[in-house]
Amino acid sequence: MIRSVLFAFALSALLCMPVTAQSTETDPLPHYPDAPLETVVVEDDTLAYIDTGGDGPPLVLVHGLGSNLSLWRDHIEPLSAEHRVLALDLPGFGVSSKHDVSGRMTDFAASVRGFVDTLELAPVTYVGVSMGGQIGLTLAMEAPETVERLVLVSPAGIETFTDEQAAGLRQMMTPQAIASADSSAIQQNTAANFASWSDDYAWLIKQRHALAERDDFEAYARANSASVAGMVDEPVYDHLGTVQMPTLVLYGTGDKLIPNPYLNPQWDTQAIAQRAAEALPNATVHLVEDAGHLLMIEQPDAFQKHLQEFLARSE
Repeated sequence: MIRSVLFAFALSALLCMPVTAQSTETDPLPHYPDAPLETVVVEDDTLAYIDTGGDGPPLVLVHGLGSNLSLWRDHIEPLSAEHRVLALDLPGFGVSSKHDVSGRMTDFAASVRGFVDTLELAPVTYVGVSMGGQIGLTLAMEAPETVERLVLVSPAGIETFTDEQAAGLRQMMTPQAIASADSSAIQQNTAANFASWSDDYAWLIKQRHALAERDDFEAYARANSASVAGMVDEPVYDHLGTVQMPTLVLYGTGDKLIPNPYLNPQWDTQAIAQRAAEALPNATVHLVEDAGHLLMIEQPDAFQKHLQEFLARSE
């Protein structure tokens, strides 16, 4: 949610140990889910996460570029009725640590794998939105034993870019450009994630302003810039034929970010969804009406319906 073009595109197991102590650095941001925030160390990164516990099959929820685990706040409790639900902040985002974040999709995938291994969750159902979708695809290719099923919401990685386009994205999304966004830009860029704006989504803007007041905000800006480069530097589309596990792909018909309206005006969302259906061997693909990029927020009932049907069918 940094600029309107951001979401249009963004491994061996790691040694890790759990951390039980809370600190001011792991206090939740405003509008986080009303649940205890836990931390775990994966290599040198302290990852913040929510874990509903229980004996149900594990669902791991992963956010996209510029965001955090609060994107799933309306779905954690409903999903916990039958599943152990875990939502985490990736390195560089939310209230996880933000030092030396490479932005590479393989490194994010390794962090998620370390998280899963530390908590002894594998195999999991991986649910990722936008960049989180591309991370999930990377994880599924690098460590298929970790992922039993994939759920990809508005995933990056299906849309592709030329070398020239990728270079332009890298040059535009500098840490300085991200950090200097004013209130008007934040409002505009947040609204671009939805087919139709509602004041119900204003909490995202308030949370973004709160993030700018944190001591680690400059590191957050650097992580976002690096992640833009990471998405275009490690494309996955040509290798999706190796992703064999059952996969659900959801795109909103009103997505204003994928495909990128400036770089790929020849495509629409239906064309991107068709690319996903053709490239992924065991994919079920749906277009969600009246939904934009963050369709699980804009159309929560439709998201739940498609997800629950997929889970019931593939279990």
